[in-house]
Order: sequence, then C-alpha cells, then structure tokens
Amino acid sequence: MGKLLTEVFDRALKRPWLLAAPLLGMLGQNVASLMPPSVFVRVIVAAVFTAAATTLFAELWLGDGARFEPERFVETGKLYLLPYPLLLLFGALTTPLVYFVLHTDMPRTTAMGLLYVVLAAGKLLALALGAVSSLAAARRREAAGAWAALKLGFSSAVGGAGFLIPALIGVWLFQEACVFLAGQLSPGILGGFVTTAVPLLGCVALPIEAWRSGRLKKA
Repeated sequence: MGKLLTEVFDRALKRPWLLAAPLLGMLGQNVASLMPPSVFVRVIVAAVFTAAATTLFAELWLGDGARFEPERFVETGKLYLLPYPLLLLFGALTTPLVYFVLHTDMPRTTAMGLLYVVLAAGKLLALALGAVSSLAAARRREAAGAWAALKLGFSSAVGGAGFLIPALIGVWLFQEACVFLAGQLSPGILGGFVTTAVPLLGCVALPIEAWRSGRLKKA
C-alpha cells in the first residue's frame, strides 16, 4: 500500500496538467454558491461540475496528458454521472434521520455523533462510487457501452474490496485532516483546493493504479 501511494503521489507531482481538474472543481464550488437559494439547482450544478472535474482528471490520468478527445471525454463523463442518483437516494433516505436528530432533545454529543456518522457514510459512498466509475473508465475498452463498463468497474471494486475499502476510509480521513489543517493555516483557496484534490487522487488515481498493478481482481 505504501509503495502504491508513493507511486501515485510521485506521478501526480510530475504532471502539472492534472491541476486543471481540481481548479475546475473549485470553480464549480464557487458557481454553486452563487446560484439562487434553491437546493435542487445547487445540487444539479454541483453534480455537473464534480462530474466534469472528475472526468477531466480521469482522462488526464489515463491518457497521461498526451491528448484530449472531446468524444471520449463525454463517454467517460457518463460513467461518473450515471451512479450519481444513488447519492441523491442516500440523501433522501437520511434526511428524515437528520431532521429527527435536529428536532429532538437528545444530548448534544449524541446528536452530533449521529450527524457525523451520516456525513461520513455519505462521503464514503461518494468515494466508493467514484472508485467504481474510475475502474470503469480504466476498463471501458473491454465493454460495449457505459453500463457494461460500470459493471466491470463494480466487479473490480468488489473483487478488490479487501484493499479498496480500507484505502477509501484512509482517503476520507486524510481529506478531513487536510481540510482541518488548511482551515487553520490558510482558510479559503487552499482549503477548497485540498477538498477537491484529495478525492481525485483517492477515488480516481489510486483505484486505477491499484487495478493496473494487479491489486484488484481483473474479473
């Protein structure tokens, strides 16, 4: 695991064009914050920019910056957008729990703990879906269409769950630590960059390189 992480970070540091993706993600955050105070509109805008930034990063990582093909970009984008309704479903299912917690007289520590569990579960689900889509992007040449590619990505994720689950938990904890430190040392732009860059490395680059290295089952 340590060797793989070192390889991912070394490769990222040697490829400055990868910065385009987190910068696009930061732009999306700013655009969403300027949208009308409508949850639906902001969710849609955030989803589009998140998928675009993740797709751009995946394309640059897989293609090594050699070339950019708009048609292939669109096809890869589908792999990141199609699972997004699962996140919306998670939000819809957990909203009543959040409402209940916020409107009861349970101890503050218990309430905050429950809310944090919901937040953590949502972030881990997002990372897991991103990893599945990234594995699908890496294996798209083996599939006929987006759904078939996602099926391959899911099979690779399940086959390598023993590696992938601890890795994604580590990515989430690392992201939380980086965001906290960025907020303490340099709030604003740095925090936004870290919030965007760490998931890209963790749910795109890491799963792809784990699959390439044979750590995930190539079912």
